[in-house]
Amino acid sequence: MKPKDSKDSEEQLQLFFKQDPFYLKKYVKEHPNNKMAWYLLGRDYEAQGKKGKALYCYAQAGEVYEAYENQKVDLPPEEIEPIHRWGTERQKRRRKRLVRLMAAGLLAFAGVLFAPELERMLEKTEESARAPVIVLPEGMTSSELQETKVYYLAGEKSQANVGAALQEMLLRERISSYAILARGIPLDGTAWISWLKKPETLLSVEAKANAAQQQIDYHDAAACSCQPSDPQKADRIVAAWMTKQEQDLVLRSAVAAYIRRTGQAPAQASQLTEAYPNNVLPGLTPYMKETFDRDKEALAAELSAWLKQAGAQPAALDGNPVPPGTGQGSLTKPLTEPMRIIVDKQAHRLSVVSGNIVVRNFPVGLGAERTPEGSFVISEKVRNPNGKSNGEFGSRGMTLSDTNYAIHGTNRPSSIGKDESLGCIRMAKEDVEELFDLVPLGTSVTIGKGALSKEESRSPEPYGVTPQSVDTNPGKKYNWLN
Repeated sequence: MKPKDSKDSEEQLQLFFKQDPFYLKKYVKEHPNNKMAWYLLGRDYEAQGKKGKALYCYAQAGEVYEAYENQKVDLPPEEIEPIHRWGTERQKRRRKRLVRLMAAGLLAFAGVLFAPELERMLEKTEESARAPVIVLPEGMTSSELQETKVYYLAGEKSQANVGAALQEMLLRERISSYAILARGIPLDGTAWISWLKKPETLLSVEAKANAAQQQIDYHDAAACSCQPSDPQKADRIVAAWMTKQEQDLVLRSAVAAYIRRTGQAPAQASQLTEAYPNNVLPGLTPYMKETFDRDKEALAAELSAWLKQAGAQPAALDGNPVPPGTGQGSLTKPLTEPMRIIVDKQAHRLSVVSGNIVVRNFPVGLGAERTPEGSFVISEKVRNPNGKSNGEFGSRGMTLSDTNYAIHGTNRPSSIGKDESLGCIRMAKEDVEELFDLVPLGTSVTIGKGALSKEESRSPEPYGVTPQSVDTNPGKKYNWLN
């Protein structure tokens, strides 16, 4: 090859690899049987850290992948060992030459539009492992967990407060399975309770046919004048209940948002995962679908009454909110109110809250006075705005009240925590993708100053679901005030 040709090929290769695997994806759509194209696309995804997509592509590459990597790939991805690091420097140079030749050749054939179906197929492979799973404690049935009640103690952890709370549990609340009293842990010394911090299990009550024979076990020495019993069983029940309760919260919030938007409750679960622009949620877990089918009438009645009482308005941003029910020994039922979003411009934080519980607390990038204050709703949710997952708006965007302001991702992650935007709310990729799956279309958003803790609150296992709705909008050019 002439030196000039070699230089041209190198320039083409550099141009190719500067972009999202757009050209390769287009080529793979047009030539789905080209195993080398699948292999190169997998290489690109692996370089981006997208292991699920990379493994899917390698599986399609078949013997081409095996020839270069000396190992086989079999789906599903969760059964695949992590991809071995590239071998010796000599092998790396050899692979680089092969990739250069193939990439330069493929550039000539990349003239067709890439279909969104392939992108959704790859995203489904990557995201399916993120679906939350409810792990039942040993010896406990799903119906028992469904009937379990967990309360948070509102007030100081004293024998008097615990005694008053227990009395309220036994006399006013109907215990048909288990009832557990716990103390939620405040977020960085504020009045907000952190959902993600493991609560202190104070006591548990197991239901009996004869209420007088109910077994009460204290698990905290400060809650009683006694030798506390082992809390392991109660802790396992609380852990399973928390996973269930979080999914209940997403479902309840979605139904409430649907009622607020349409004036009526959804008749089918599929109405919550319709295509854009009615994509309330990107997907539902099997548990959420089962719960909806079983309880949809009760959910509709309860949430309609709640919206009427609340006036369908978000709570005010008041600096240091006092949790409801702070009287002596009173109980709080966590995550019963639909979710809302609070953005604190001073702390550079975005919180998802339910009542006095902070479900998540993410760092965000803002625009100082360019970011408006007030009450909004999420009026639009879109995946890969402007057809890109790594553009200026990142992989997810949520418009605020049909304005040019939005909550979205960013290709400038260094701006998170700073005032560098033109007014929009910027989030890190993993944060905005979790938020997109978590909060429904129509969620209330309040922007102000001085309400939130700077302590971040992220889940070690972010909430996510397999996409079930078509929530892209390739026909629209987004011009949010980035």
